[in-house]
Amino acid sequence: MFGKFLALCSYPKFIYAFFITTSLVILKRHRIKQAILIYFFMILGFLWVDFSVARILKPLIKRHRPFVSIKNVYVGEGKKLLKRPLKVKASYSFPSCHASNVGFAGFYLSFFEPLFSPFWIIFVILVGWSRIYLGVHYPLDVFAGWIYGAFWAYVFYKLVKKLIYEPR
Repeated sequence: MFGKFLALCSYPKFIYAFFITTSLVILKRHRIKQAILIYFFMILGFLWVDFSVARILKPLIKRHRPFVSIKNVYVGEGKKLLKRPLKVKASYSFPSCHASNVGFAGFYLSFFEPLFSPFWIIFVILVGWSRIYLGVHYPLDVFAGWIYGAFWAYVFYKLVKKLIYEPR
């Protein structure tokens, strides 16, 4: 049962729905112009992180996924045992896009709403754990993704903070 929940945590539509619904707190706690800027830069930052990981970092680093590199690895929701590594073209794992993306969204929102940060950070951890559990990433792929996402979250937060909270 917990395996099914972890598989759900890796499903992109579930991730998007989670962040869209939980980030509604931004609308409630900020003026509309501020909220629009926060959301705009959240989307822009999310797209940047996803693009830079998938199109720049992964092809540059070229680290294969566990199921491509390791014998006798369990993979997928049903934890199927692969007796030999799969031959998969361009299935790179470092850093994890899922971990980078949710790391960005979770930390970015947490910077604006620290009270809700435990909620978002727990979700970030669950998504990362799901990627390892499903056999598609090594722990270092996920950890690097979180760090990368958090870095860009901080950069985008500082940019938005400068735009929103102009000196008086």
